[in-house]
Amino acid sequence: MNKLLHPLYGYPTAARELLNAVGLCARLIGTDHQPDAGLVIPKDFFGVNVAPGEDPACDDYVIDRLQELDIRQVRMDFSYGSAEGPAHRLLERLLAADVEIMLDLLPPIAQAQILFEDVTAQQRWRDFLEDCFGAYQGRVSLFEIGNTPNRGKWSGLSSQGFLLANILGQEVATNFDIRLVGPNVSDFEPLYNATYLGMFRRLGVTPDIHSDNLFVERVVEPEAFDHRVLGAMARKPLKLNLIKKARILKAIGARTGTNELMCTYTCWTIKRLQRRAAWPEQKRTDYLVRYLALAAASNALSRVYWGPLICSRDGLIDDGANDYPMIDQVSFYEKVKGNPENFAPTLAFHAMAYIAKRLAGAQCLSVEHDPDGASMFQYSDKTGRHFMLAWTRDGQVKHLDAVLAQGVLDQAIFRDATGQELANPLVINEHPMVIELQGPCQTQASDKSQSLSIDQVVHLSSPQWQSISYSDLHWHGAHMLRAESREQDLVLAQQLHPGKLEQLEATQVLRDARNRLWNVADPRGICEQVTVKLNRVKGIKHFTYRFYPSKGRRHWNNACDMLRKGVATPLPIAFFEARQQPGIRDSWYLCQFVPGAFSARDVYASINRGEAEFEGLDKEAWFRLISGFVCSMHNKQIIHRDLSSGNLLLVKDQQGNVCPMAIDIGRVRAWSGPGSKVQTRHRMLDLIRIAYKLNWNDRQRFIKHYENHLGKSLSALWRVPFWYYDCKQTVKKALKGKRRQKPAKR
Repeated sequence: MNKLLHPLYGYPTAARELLNAVGLCARLIGTDHQPDAGLVIPKDFFGVNVAPGEDPACDDYVIDRLQELDIRQVRMDFSYGSAEGPAHRLLERLLAADVEIMLDLLPPIAQAQILFEDVTAQQRWRDFLEDCFGAYQGRVSLFEIGNTPNRGKWSGLSSQGFLLANILGQEVATNFDIRLVGPNVSDFEPLYNATYLGMFRRLGVTPDIHSDNLFVERVVEPEAFDHRVLGAMARKPLKLNLIKKARILKAIGARTGTNELMCTYTCWTIKRLQRRAAWPEQKRTDYLVRYLALAAASNALSRVYWGPLICSRDGLIDDGANDYPMIDQVSFYEKVKGNPENFAPTLAFHAMAYIAKRLAGAQCLSVEHDPDGASMFQYSDKTGRHFMLAWTRDGQVKHLDAVLAQGVLDQAIFRDATGQELANPLVINEHPMVIELQGPCQTQASDKSQSLSIDQVVHLSSPQWQSISYSDLHWHGAHMLRAESREQDLVLAQQLHPGKLEQLEATQVLRDARNRLWNVADPRGICEQVTVKLNRVKGIKHFTYRFYPSKGRRHWNNACDMLRKGVATPLPIAFFEARQQPGIRDSWYLCQFVPGAFSARDVYASINRGEAEFEGLDKEAWFRLISGFVCSMHNKQIIHRDLSSGNLLLVKDQQGNVCPMAIDIGRVRAWSGPGSKVQTRHRMLDLIRIAYKLNWNDRQRFIKHYENHLGKSLSALWRVPFWYYDCKQTVKKALKGKRRQKPAKR
């Protein structure tokens, strides 16, 4: 055994390398985070991870899909027994198809766990390497040694076992003409990269190519600054986005003579996206395109392998299987489940096929990238055609006529991320758009159509709806447009301007106190009636609201946030606020009126009367339905904060199913970004209100149903907030003179 792996020598040496890594990473903190222009994207920049299926027809399917993607670079995991099974069969098919292969060689987890201590396991690893190198040298382009050393639970390798695996790999490799790749650190954890590469240099086993699984899934958006390094407060000062991360990792590799960096595995899982978005497949497509464009513009990565190609949870192709392997596929993508006849390419697959073809070999002519706003990359592709790839951060829009001159727009062709042509889009939004140009063009510096900053208004960009910002001399706000009739709706939207709203005939006055609430017929026909809310600011709020957005904007932003996350609320139609001091001036919010709706208050009244059923459901069914909606809303990072039973509408669809819908959403707190911000105390803010009208026995039943949806129990002290709220409401009613009079004694 190399003495550097002996504890007497290895631990102090590893400690020195770790300290060197800390110093190196500190020196690299100043690395630029903005993308580069002028670079040419390598033609072999795009790759995918593949795996075999039991059925040989799966091999044919993989080859056909690679041809459809026009990708000739794949990465494949190879372990003990692979040479006698389906993996060898697929590997030979790929080689015959002239596909460039990176073969990731790894021991099974049981062997990995004993590799450092067991001589027999070491010899078996050496024999495996000799067999693979001998069989595939000159045919396989790259060999990666080991996997995810910072995830020992997945790989089974201890730090010393991983170092020994690479020592043995390098020793065996000296007898063959091959190129080695490593260390395959997972996620952005540069101390692991720097420490392992430093140890490799000391041991004389430095790989030819530096590899990392450069995920950014946990920060959600590809452009986001990472909050996990030194906490959320350091997120913006550090500016650790995808571009900066890639450059830091490349600099770490260059320190040890490994000048080329590859991302060997990255993806977004549908399971994670379902917690954040109403349209998770669309979001995965968005993030895929945005990630690839930013990764290429970092000028640090020579290749990105997306992964996996086929998998129900993570793949570009859905295999139709419902389960997931025990070992995470980033650590060992062993095989494909399901049958080829059930495989279904996803929207992300088609986006990969289109974007890879457009970007491979393209030259980036200019870049405008706002990490908190819009990104616009202008390219000349390998055939000389000019195009722009543009998008915004989630929930934002930027007017096209504020970016490109009208003459350029008139001649441009617009396509979505899959290459489908778009008819006259009005805005750049979170879904990447390809704009085919007649030649190089200059973007306009001024934003004549958007007086609010791009991140002050939340927008909805869905298959059915596209919102757009609005501004004139007195007002700014937003309109909701139908996706298939954007231009027509925008013209007619002027009929809903504040100057005309009060002239429209009110079909129903719902409230006229502090705020006025009434219905008007929708002049655009988006819905039958529009509910108009005139928010008036009175009393002390003239001071307290001075530093807040207007109530109209808060309603709009909350509604769009909720719908983007899949939480039902009436469709927002428009909002308007004054240009000066909007928080303390009157503002307007317009939304869809929902006819035929009743509320949870009606349900509770029926329950309190002792009725067995209401609208076809019994008490337990109602508790299950309402608690399920509230729990789902909370799980999607939304707290209503005013969820009385009257603020939960219940609507029957055409099939007779009851659909809950939250209203009066001005106080909603909607969290975005990574992690779960909703804590039990936040949940209780809604639970004490939604169950306030129930007696204690029914409250307990309601909470039990909520816990079933949540999958765990709340604190045993959940009754305390209810007692507090009961007392608060009693005092409040007494102060308002609404205390119920006691019945007279007989």
